[in-house]
Parts: sequence; C-alpha cells; structure tokens
Amino acid sequence: MSIADDHTDTAEVEFFEFEYGGYKIALLDTPGFNDTARSETEVLKSIADYLDHTFRNPPHLKLTGIIYLQSIMEPRATGSSLRNLKMFRDLVGEKPLENVILATTRWGMAAQVEPLRSEEREKEFCTSEDFWKPLLDRDSQYARFEDSRESALNLIMSLVNKQPKVLQIQKELVEDGKNLIDTAAGNTVNEESKRLEEKYKAEIASIHKDMDEALAARDKDLQEALSKSEESFQRKLDRVHQQQDMLRYEQRDEARRNRDEQEQLTAQLMSQLNELKKQNIGYEEALARIRANEPKLRREQQEAVDAKIKEMNKKDKKDKTAWQVVMSLFPLVGMVIFSLLGIPSPMGIDAAAGA
Repeated sequence: MSIADDHTDTAEVEFFEFEYGGYKIALLDTPGFNDTARSETEVLKSIADYLDHTFRNPPHLKLTGIIYLQSIMEPRATGSSLRNLKMFRDLVGEKPLENVILATTRWGMAAQVEPLRSEEREKEFCTSEDFWKPLLDRDSQYARFEDSRESALNLIMSLVNKQPKVLQIQKELVEDGKNLIDTAAGNTVNEESKRLEEKYKAEIASIHKDMDEALAARDKDLQEALSKSEESFQRKLDRVHQQQDMLRYEQRDEARRNRDEQEQLTAQLMSQLNELKKQNIGYEEALARIRANEPKLRREQQEAVDAKIKEMNKKDKKDKTAWQVVMSLFPLVGMVIFSLLGIPSPMGIDAAAGA
C-alpha cells in the first residue's frame, strides 16, 4: 500500500495488480490526508472502509508492505506534514512499522531547483525526533524514489518477502469491533474537527459583535463585508458538522451499516452470478477451473474446498451445476470463488487470495 503525503491525483483507494520478478504483486494506492478536495474524514473513511472490508471478508487481506511518500521539496515542519505522519501512525500501528518504507519524492525537480537544500532536508527528515527518526528506530526503512519505473519497482521488491501484517486500523475495526470514531485515527480526526468547530464559532461570535457596532454606526459597507465573512465561516462550520456526522454515522446506526454492507455484498454476488450464467460454464468445467486456481488459496482454504467438492460429487447429477458449485464454496472463500472460476471479483479482492 502507498500512502502519499504529497500532491496526488488519487481520490479513492485504487487497486493495481501485475507480475514482476516471479511475483504476483497487488498494489493499493491511497489518497493522502493533505487532499485539498476532500476532508480528512472523507480520506480516512475511504481508506478504513477498504482495509476493513478486505480484512473482514475472505481472503482476509493483510499488507506485506507500506510505502509512505513525502515530497523532498516540502519542509517537514509544515502542519500538514506533521499531521499526516500522525494519521499514518494511527492507521498503521507500531508493529507493522518494520514493513514500512519512508520514501522521498521529486528528486528530479530538487536537482534543478535546490539540490544542496534538499539533501539537508533529507537528513533532517531522518534525524528529527518529531518526524521520521522514531519510525526508523522501529525498523522502518528510508529510500529515495527517483521518479522512475525502475526506482518504484526497487521499492516494491524490497518489501515482497516481508511477513504480512495486520494494521492497527484493521485490528481496531475487525478484531476489536470498534466504530471508526473510536479508533486511534478516528479520534485524531475528531479532535481536529472539534478544534475547527470552536475556531469557527469564535469567529462568527466576533463577527456578530462587530456587526452590532457597524449597525450602530450605520456603516453599510462594513455590514455587507461582515455579512459575507459570516457566510463564509458558517459554510466552513457546516462542513465540519458534516464531517462529524460522517464519523458518528457508524456509532449512531451500526445496524444500518451492517445492512448496507450486506446489501452491497449481495449486489456484488448477483452481478457475478449473472456473469457466470453468461459464460455458460458447466459443473465439470467449473471444478476444473477451481482445481487449476487452488494454489491462490491458503492451505486451510484448499483443504476446506477439497472436502466440499468431495461432498458435492456424491450428490445426484441434477444438482451438479456451476451455480451449485458457487453457492457451496462461497461460505468458504467468499467472492474469491469467482477469481477461481476466472471471473474477476469486485474491488480486486480476489487478488489478495495468496496474501
């Protein structure tokens, strides 16, 4: 997974899959928390929902490595950089830090604009106690991303043999059963929204005081300016309240969340079953495809699938259809069953089967 503290066009969690060096690599690209078009709450929810869903459901995705991207052109002391790093640690947790690469970007631009200052900044990033040093002390790695395909592949390949880890946000949401607002990352976002709420309320209160004075002085120009300023701060306050509601949504209506997730899964299942019908796959062909793709499954999953197939083979011929195969194996491997049949599963979930 890559998490960018850099200017990026990634709006949602995006999934990519490719083969390189004998490895089948699944890459998740996530938006950064400095996204100017989306709030921290929206970015957090996008990342958390994906990691929750893919870890909660088969094949229970765990990440082998995480690449954190930071522009070498941006001073580390900016509020957004420090805050993004805190959000990153809240998401990842302590133990998975040994699977993290902290990578600086934009070296091509730095070489042209400020090469010496960039190298000084690189040293600051790695030695500062309030930036990357605590992560490096916990076995995170540092590397330069040299703005090339080769450099990107080198970063990825340095992680492929790491032991997959459960991230803190996955443990909190799935294993501990917490609501998003009660996770470490959710709490951090909520604290910031409370700070902004108080700030905007104070600004509006100050404007009201100035407005009373402008009314008393019959200063219409000032009244108009203050009115526009109040509208601006009110819009900001309304947006903060919307983000707070988004975080509280799960806490306020857990049953609705579970129902929505179930409806989404059902819709995905029906869509894949329709695709299965279009391909007109028979029982024997379905079994052959599954056998050919069984190595994608973990050993315990393979054993469970083998046992269920033996059970199905004992049934009457009339019950032996590809649809019956899917419905029998779905409780064991979830949407991954469609990957085994050669039908791509939604969200790229199937590609994590070997994780």
